[in-house]
Amino acid sequence: MPFEPKSLSSTGGIPEQSRRGPEPERDDTETRESPPFLSRRFVIGSLVAFGILVANAFVTYRTIANLVEASRIAENTLKVVEALKDVQGNVADSQIELRGYIISGERERLERARAFLGRAARPVETLRALSGAIPDQAQHIELLGAQIGEELARFDTLIEIHRRNGVAATVRNIRATAGPATIHRAQLLTAELQGAADERLARRTEQSRRSSDLSVITAAVAALFNVGLLGLLILLARREIKERRQAEEVVRFTATHDPLTGLPNRLLLAERANRALATAKSEGHGVGLLFIDLDRFKNINDALGHEAGDRLLQNVAGRVARCVRRSDTIARQGGDEFVVLIEAFQGRGDLAQVAQKILVEVAKPMTVYGKEFQITASIGISVSPADGEDLRALLNNADIAMYRAKQQGKNTAQYYASGMNPGSVERLELEAALRHALERNELSLYYQPKVEARSGRVTGIECLLRWQHPTIGLVLPDQLVPLAEETGLIIPIGQWALRAACLQAQKWARQGLPMFRMAVNLSARQFVSASLLDDVAGTIRETGMDPRWIEFEVTESVMLPDPQQAVKLLRNLKTMGVRLTIDDFGTGYSSLAYLKRLPIDCVKIDASFIRGIPVDASDVAITETILAMAGSLGLKVVAEGVETHDQVQFLERKGCDEMQGYYFSKPLPAEELAAYLEEHGAALEESRRGEGSGRLRIVSGGDRRVPK
Repeated sequence: MPFEPKSLSSTGGIPEQSRRGPEPERDDTETRESPPFLSRRFVIGSLVAFGILVANAFVTYRTIANLVEASRIAENTLKVVEALKDVQGNVADSQIELRGYIISGERERLERARAFLGRAARPVETLRALSGAIPDQAQHIELLGAQIGEELARFDTLIEIHRRNGVAATVRNIRATAGPATIHRAQLLTAELQGAADERLARRTEQSRRSSDLSVITAAVAALFNVGLLGLLILLARREIKERRQAEEVVRFTATHDPLTGLPNRLLLAERANRALATAKSEGHGVGLLFIDLDRFKNINDALGHEAGDRLLQNVAGRVARCVRRSDTIARQGGDEFVVLIEAFQGRGDLAQVAQKILVEVAKPMTVYGKEFQITASIGISVSPADGEDLRALLNNADIAMYRAKQQGKNTAQYYASGMNPGSVERLELEAALRHALERNELSLYYQPKVEARSGRVTGIECLLRWQHPTIGLVLPDQLVPLAEETGLIIPIGQWALRAACLQAQKWARQGLPMFRMAVNLSARQFVSASLLDDVAGTIRETGMDPRWIEFEVTESVMLPDPQQAVKLLRNLKTMGVRLTIDDFGTGYSSLAYLKRLPIDCVKIDASFIRGIPVDASDVAITETILAMAGSLGLKVVAEGVETHDQVQFLERKGCDEMQGYYFSKPLPAEELAAYLEEHGAALEESRRGEGSGRLRIVSGGDRRVPK
């Protein structure tokens, strides 16, 4: 199956910005802060829109209220006009009937005149009720009512005169009381009131028309304004919903992706893996999983800082993404570990092809902050269902295969095999037990003497670490030291070893033995520890040990990441008064370049060069060169791994200062070494009784080969 390079996408790749360079990681509190329920912009916009809507509603209400008020006033004015017309008509009819009575003398006409006048009195009451509509005419209305009332009383008198005295007496009385003139005044007053009412009605009609036009315009503008505001609110709501969805997507992305590389995290990997495994099971095909771990990443992280390490991780993530398909998932498992989930492939060869692409791509040189680096990776491969039917089993087995790849030299890939599991389980058990080894007093020191070549006397003792496991037994140093280095336990173990060595030297002195230089190995993890100087000073104060009798052995490899910082640290140690030795001299990469700059007292020739002398010409030449170079620089030389009499004679002739090895003594517990020193008087001739009883010792706290 062809594996085309995959573009970086949300399906499993990393965002483009992480390829261009690292972005600062977000603070946990910042990435986890939930977005506000409503944004400030939406709240302010909604309040402004609501205020404008309220103002529009108030204006509309006032407009309608004004229209209603104008309509009510117009209606009342119409009622006033109608009432005045009734008054005027009834008064006119009453006057006509009265004139007819004067002419004809018929009593009925006099009574009808009185009835018409009575009808005119009823609209006057209506006018009084409507005086609020015409407040300026209220006095005239009262006057009109009074005139009509007087006329009614006079008509009653006329009717009574007609009944008693006849028509002639009544007519004389009408003329005497000037009846027609009074009615005429009432007519004039009514006409005046009606004219005023008509004028008022005309004004109200014009005002109503204008108010109606203005109201229509206001209503139209308000309607348009409200529609616009409604549209604005809809836009704000849509934007709010969009931003909330984006915020939710950011929260979802943060919860399911690694913040540094942008790759899926364990949560998203588990989700996709479970889905892929379920699909694969139903369709009858497998799922492949690649577990990638960077080699020696911690050295770069410790030497250059976490920022450079983060940048390197981003570069590696981008390179891995270019090696797989869009349908595959790349996840960051944690630290410098990555996982690739391949959902569809034809055979194991396809997985090997992908792994090889990743190895080649990762191993290419990369530049971080102006410095060029080259890093490699180790890959473990597991396949479902053969190596597991769930993600946990696949990850565990791929992790085991990855460790096997590291054991086989790194920068390689290994398939999981069932035989790998027991060793890895044992490693996990050892790691768990090692964490309790100190508190359970399972660790101890063995001691191997250093013998002066000229006199044969013991001049120093190297302290070597041992672990007596309660169930497994003696744990070999080639397992103990790397495990302690990887877990970080080497730092407290190293502190314990230095303290135990100082206390043991003082104990021997109290027993009558001479004071010896106690040589303790400094591991790479201890050497880069920020607390090394404080730990050493604290141990010296606590034990009361004279620092002249303390010797630290350091390999050249621990100085490679930052030689200048290493020189500074060694000078600080030298200032304390301790002795410094370069261990395994000749096996490093910078021995000749930095030897003259290092504040050291002694070099120790590695046992691999001693083993071949005096037969191997190359070993002889290297040993002679080291002895000559150290002599010219005024440095002492110790040869380790001395096993034969020929080696002793050769080293004595070439001017070696001290020797150490199984020819003199194997590493011994404290009690046995004390008995050895007392019995043999620390003499070389007597110590040869142990010749051939053992073999070589391991650097940094153990034996290269264990005694039979």
